[in-house]
Amino acid sequence: MISFLKSCVDLLEPTGLIWLALTLKSAWHIRRRCWRPLWLTGSAWLLLTLTAALPVPHLLLASLEREWPPVDLATLPECDAIMVLGGSSEPSDKEPAGIHFHGGADRLFTALTLARMGKGKNLIIGGGSFESTDGRFHSEADAAKEWIGKWSLTTVPLLSLGKCSDTHDEAVKVAALAKENGWKHVALVTSAYHMRRTQAVFARAGVPVIPVPCNYESAPMRGRVLTWIQPPNAKHLELFETWMHEVIGWWVYRLRGWI
Repeated sequence: MISFLKSCVDLLEPTGLIWLALTLKSAWHIRRRCWRPLWLTGSAWLLLTLTAALPVPHLLLASLEREWPPVDLATLPECDAIMVLGGSSEPSDKEPAGIHFHGGADRLFTALTLARMGKGKNLIIGGGSFESTDGRFHSEADAAKEWIGKWSLTTVPLLSLGKCSDTHDEAVKVAALAKENGWKHVALVTSAYHMRRTQAVFARAGVPVIPVPCNYESAPMRGRVLTWIQPPNAKHLELFETWMHEVIGWWVYRLRGWI
């Protein structure tokens, strides 16, 4: 009964309502034998069903994550530095701790775990920036560095990359640091689905990295049972968007000569 009620509520959310509207419209076209307009509504219904009601997004994202299974942190050698990509947090005056964590927060906590295990002599923090309503620019890396230092979460030196436009920008800045300091090994921390592109762009920039994947999002890689049929939901669309972003990003980086 509870599961049925939850399904009804899901259908009343925006994704569910759009799916219902497309279902009714497609059925109406079929009943009236309006085959030509059915191509549009039917295609939209099929796409939304595949990406929001079926586990297709989980399976697609798992195809990226399986390339980078979890590593045993205890067996990792001590590196000259630990590099963690952005996407985990942002500064926030509204949060009591002064920082707002995103879905990629596993990246930052994995890097901190490595640092506390003595797996790196330096901790480098990447990330982007944003402009607030008062016209100020805020750096994700600077805020994370300040938060870590305030809570004394590690004793290794902290380095902020400041404002970075993208993963390529982070790689170029770390490459300069590696060359300047003579680093031979850099532990590279990012989401498993993002690691293929990240490892490739850092390698092209000349950074000797040891990949440390984390933040697994797909159900198979998290050890959860797949639900094959369920009401359409926005979370599935988010996973599909993540997969599509990585696939498109890979080819864009190749065309630009970054990998």
